[in-house]
Amino acid sequence: MNIQNLLNEKEKQRRHIDYLTFSEDELQTIRADELQHIIDFFHGYTLMRLPQFEIDFFEWLKLNDRPVWDDLWGDDENTYLVSIDLLSQMVGNRPQFPICELIDEPNYWFTQRHIKPKGVEALQEIILKYQNGKALDPGELFMIEISQGPTDIWHFCHQYHIDLREMKKYIADLVYNGWLVHLTNRDDLVKYIDI
Repeated sequence: MNIQNLLNEKEKQRRHIDYLTFSEDELQTIRADELQHIIDFFHGYTLMRLPQFEIDFFEWLKLNDRPVWDDLWGDDENTYLVSIDLLSQMVGNRPQFPICELIDEPNYWFTQRHIKPKGVEALQEIILKYQNGKALDPGELFMIEISQGPTDIWHFCHQYHIDLREMKKYIADLVYNGWLVHLTNRDDLVKYIDI
């Protein structure tokens, strides 16, 4: 990919529609150095539209947990337009908009650092169970997911077709068992966010 050609193309797009869009193909082929160059070039004055896979997710969220969708987007006329700084979250093997700054609703965003020592021990058994082809319950699967990278229960439930109410019960059990720390307030999550 020629970075200068891409920047020229995106600058034309910004002038025409006042924000940037990226195709899935572009997101899959952008190298890390190019990604940072794009972010630096447009930083501070450019919005980007979420990729279609994330828009599809948010349309699912709107139907399945409207209070959370409202907390994120409300009646904003720029729905699905976000800072270009979030471009780095849309690439890689787990691309997703991080739902970690809810104000009116409890956050359910976790990273590997939320796993407590008892959870680390349990995770070893869960991984062994998985490697032996045994079925995992949603809580165990979630432990594996967050050990591999940050995620929230909404993306997780969407990906694995799990009921949100049931997943919240599994999270409560993981917390009760001493496996996870659940920080519902966005101010408490700040130190875990690497965006």
